[in-house]
Amino acid sequence: MIPLPTRADFASWASTRSGPAIGATVGVVVLAVAAIVTEALDTGFPPTTVATVATGLLCLAALLSPPRRLLRVGWAAVAASAALSLVTSQLRHRPEHTFGVVELCVLLLLVTRTVRYEPFTRMLPLATAAWLATPLLLLRLPGSQLTHVAGYAGPVLLLAAPVVVVLGLYLRLLDATREREKNTRLNDQRLEFARELHDFVGHHVTAITAQVKAVRFITASGHPPTAEVLDQALANIEDAAAQATGSMRAMVDLLRRPDRRPPLHAPEGLQALHGLAESLRVAGPAVGLTIDPRLETDPPADHIASTVHHIVREALTNIRKHAARAETVTIDVRLSANDPGVLTVCVQDDADQPPAGPSADRRGGGFGILGLHERVHALGGHLTAGPGPVGGWQVAADIPLRRGTPDRPPAHLAG
Repeated sequence: MIPLPTRADFASWASTRSGPAIGATVGVVVLAVAAIVTEALDTGFPPTTVATVATGLLCLAALLSPPRRLLRVGWAAVAASAALSLVTSQLRHRPEHTFGVVELCVLLLLVTRTVRYEPFTRMLPLATAAWLATPLLLLRLPGSQLTHVAGYAGPVLLLAAPVVVVLGLYLRLLDATREREKNTRLNDQRLEFARELHDFVGHHVTAITAQVKAVRFITASGHPPTAEVLDQALANIEDAAAQATGSMRAMVDLLRRPDRRPPLHAPEGLQALHGLAESLRVAGPAVGLTIDPRLETDPPADHIASTVHHIVREALTNIRKHAARAETVTIDVRLSANDPGVLTVCVQDDADQPPAGPSADRRGGGFGILGLHERVHALGGHLTAGPGPVGGWQVAADIPLRRGTPDRPPAHLAG
């Protein structure tokens, strides 16, 4: 049984096209069906009329069938068309004015569609058979007209062969290009979501873990926390959990409604760095924050400031996780002394590294540092993470201010 297009196939096709495109396609199909019926009536013989309509509609169905059904419907259409041409050549009743021009055009377009969608091993036999079926249509003409029509139709069909093949190859290349672009967009979106999960949810979960560890450490040392200290710790945990929940809800909302592309979070300005410094200062180490006064009077673009916020937050999160012995942390954000058009960010701690060396995250093998590299690189900057010049650990970045300041920054930098 020939798998003709179903209602589900039509619904899937219609969902990818606009209203005018669907209307134009339906209009062309209606005209093609009308032309097929008109040419079939020209035979003047009911059996060949019905057969001509059937083969014409079958060829049209092959042209409109989903790619996954193209091979089976295409072979059925080519076989039926060729068989009818051979049978008609043996009958007395033949078309007086036309041999099936619409069917011929559909068979040539079927060659194009086969070249476009099928792999080479399946495309070559069907495309060749469809093209060979086109000159057989001339056999439907009376013998007196066959020689005359073949004289000008033959060269046209020979020239049409490379044209339809090249058209199919062009459409195949266009499809491949669109697929690569689509995969690139999906990969960028996937990386954006991964960064958001790590930067926002991971940061808040790390803060919760740090607060719980601090309470347990104080309790284990034989000095249970006072009610006031415990209440403050629980308040901090509650706040971090609420922010993590908000980040998750924003991402779930975006995943459920991919047509919406607002930033998952409002851009963070440089003033928000004070809150990050204070949150680490509460955990123990002394934190010094320096922001170039020129950046306060003439702040950088939102997405650059947001990237600075990401860098500082990730560096402080790693200090919480891997540098518990740190006593002093410095955060320095300023315009480069060598180039005022470059913003430099540096986060330095004084924690001694354990004999086994820094962990994977501290060395840059974790996803946090990788995400920072991607963000900074997208702005044309450079980021390093490693041992500081006077010990401890340092995360530093140089970000050009002029590049990456479009009217509308890329989606993965907007948050």
